[in-house]
Amino acid sequence: MGNAQIDRVGRVRSGLGFILVLVSLLFSPQSFAAPADIGGLTVTLPGPASGWRKAGKGNLFMLQKDFPETEDDKRGNALIQITKPLPAARSSLQAGMKTFVATLPDMAKEDILIKHYGVTVNGYDIRVEERCCVHQKNVSISQIVVGIAGDKRQAFLQLVLLNVNGDRSSSAEADFATLVRSVKLDSSDKDFDLAPTSADGGLDGVFTHLDTGVRPNVFGGMDFYSDSTITMFDPKGLFSTELPKGRRSITEHCKETPTDCGLYKLAGGGFFSSAGSLEMRSVTSAYGTIEIETRTFSKKGQDLMIADADYRVVPPFDEGAALDGEWVSTFASSGMTATSSGSVASSHTLTLHRNGTFERTGWSGASMTNEIGGSRSGVTTSSNRPGASGRYKLSGYRLDLTDASGKTESMSIFEPDKGSDGLLVINGSNYLKDDEK
Repeated sequence: MGNAQIDRVGRVRSGLGFILVLVSLLFSPQSFAAPADIGGLTVTLPGPASGWRKAGKGNLFMLQKDFPETEDDKRGNALIQITKPLPAARSSLQAGMKTFVATLPDMAKEDILIKHYGVTVNGYDIRVEERCCVHQKNVSISQIVVGIAGDKRQAFLQLVLLNVNGDRSSSAEADFATLVRSVKLDSSDKDFDLAPTSADGGLDGVFTHLDTGVRPNVFGGMDFYSDSTITMFDPKGLFSTELPKGRRSITEHCKETPTDCGLYKLAGGGFFSSAGSLEMRSVTSAYGTIEIETRTFSKKGQDLMIADADYRVVPPFDEGAALDGEWVSTFASSGMTATSSGSVASSHTLTLHRNGTFERTGWSGASMTNEIGGSRSGVTTSSNRPGASGRYKLSGYRLDLTDASGKTESMSIFEPDKGSDGLLVINGSNYLKDDEK
């Protein structure tokens, strides 16, 4: 294949001109922070320290944030626009999205780069569409549009970025996502939270599933992958696809990183039989989109069968457990197009001793070549990770490494193969044991 991963490892009028005029007509800056009622729509606004301020007049509620020119970035602006709730049937959400996106006609011509859809915690339909980028008069424009619909009303929000990218874009998008999660179409709506009900839950433990296949890489090639994915079920109804790091509980982890999590419940079965289906309500984006999927379910001893796939129970490490050996995580990816080729590789080694000590080493390297107009250029780079040593501690699904300076790094860890330490999954990476050591 030539490629391998080595281990089991989202303009009120046509044109940019209107937007620039709109920005120049904004009211004097006035920072604020409070829940806002927008014609019956309630949202929680960014705080004063965020740099957002109320702006403009008209039917759209607007916020603006300015970004000054720096050595690395042009002067930029971010605009958040929010409609008052509009009377419309739930089924018309997609048509309403098209109408709202078309307020920026040039952007409506662009393909959707990222799309999320599902329901909110309050049961409303929600769609998120991201488009990029229109370039006019040295200004780059990108857009994220969100539509939220109940049975009788719907509302639309959008973030428009003008010459905003990189960390600035990430910051503006995070503020927008937080605002979207706070939207309430009705006064009885609850805040965004993954709160199980009495009908949820029923499982307890950590389970692993071996996922294999091929996927495209950034070099134009294909990589083979073999991942031991995990699902952690809390008896009350929370689940997570990542192990909580450090000493956090699954509840704390899901509050901080909801896109790792969701809610589940068992259904089906009867008095003499166990549940026959598993409903999983996964948070699929920072905007609070929840996708609902029902899968076939059965138990096989301590293990689970979900959608006809094996999920094996993963026992936690005992407090103070010890391991002995050398484990290596290796990755490689490469590819080639008509005018370029590239590759990247890395290797990380972790040695654990029964006396509670450890050593870590590692290296990484990359190369790339390009050919343009008969001229070929290339770059090759490599680096070694400084070695580290100290003491380790195993407990539950946590590995603490304390180096000689006293600094402790906590990582998630589990053994996907029952009764074998031949493979460790540490912080999501697969470490194979070197049996020759």
